[in-house]
Amino acid sequence: MAPDMVKILIVDDDDNIRHLLRLAFEDEFEVREARDGQEAYEIAGQWNPDMVVSDIMMPKLDGYSLYRKLKNMPATSSIPFIFLSAKKDVDEKVVGLEMGADDYITKPFSIKELKAKVRSIIKKMGDLNVRGSLEGLLNEIDLVEIIQLIDMGRKTGMLILDNLENTGKIYFERGEALFAQTGHWTGPDALFTLLSWKEGKFRLDPAPVRVQTNMDRSRGQEMLMEGVRLMDEMEEAIRQLPPAGTVLIPVVEGKSPSDEMRKVCNLFIGGATVASVRGKAPFPCYRFYPLVAKTVAAGCLKVKAPTARETEIDLLKRVKAAVRDL
Repeated sequence: MAPDMVKILIVDDDDNIRHLLRLAFEDEFEVREARDGQEAYEIAGQWNPDMVVSDIMMPKLDGYSLYRKLKNMPATSSIPFIFLSAKKDVDEKVVGLEMGADDYITKPFSIKELKAKVRSIIKKMGDLNVRGSLEGLLNEIDLVEIIQLIDMGRKTGMLILDNLENTGKIYFERGEALFAQTGHWTGPDALFTLLSWKEGKFRLDPAPVRVQTNMDRSRGQEMLMEGVRLMDEMEEAIRQLPPAGTVLIPVVEGKSPSDEMRKVCNLFIGGATVASVRGKAPFPCYRFYPLVAKTVAAGCLKVKAPTARETEIDLLKRVKAAVRDL
């Protein structure tokens, strides 16, 4: 056995599943088994595994309780944890992920998929430990994954982001986000705005600092999942909007939009593109785009018809482009 072989603790009260997982992992990892959460807790305290793969429903100490006990002990608090469960209930999965588990896999599961997930988590942890800090480009690793790495490593420090247009900061203490700020947005609004950044640089400064907490540290995983959902909604709204460069104007006649939709309409008085008013909007981007899409769908915004002069200029541009292509 190689001295630097990754150590995995398998926890399940089903002898067949433990035996199956041992056979699957022992050619690549050092493996130990536990028949229940209490036995696993005792082994983890002495052996310090690199990963725990655990069932949830077990005698003496269930998987959730095992997870909490390990996370509350400094020596084992940073060990990555994967839940295995026969329960396919979405609420059960959400509970596991919101607790901070690195993954939740339902039985029956694919051994190939499980091994791939284990390798991926171990590699990320290894990269984080080698560097001691995190830095890189957001087009290579998105912010959700960066936050998960910081959480897994229980890192403390200020994550600084720069996308050329703006900068942002998220402060972590032992992997928990306590503070977020970008532009004039703070707290969850800032976090969700930063999650929308797909370009730019990031760097984790590991020096501890004093900050005025503006995030609920107990909702870390819950807020991250909410952020992913909001990003999906924002991207769908962008797909529903007219093409980039389209000038929109408000439609006043016979319309009685909500206060938020009225604020959106006011941004487009006289005609404007979505991109040109985004920075002026009194809403963070994850709310702005869905609101604009909703306002367009409600008929409160319409595409501005070009004037005769604009049509003439556009025609001249097309002619010049055609001549260049000859």
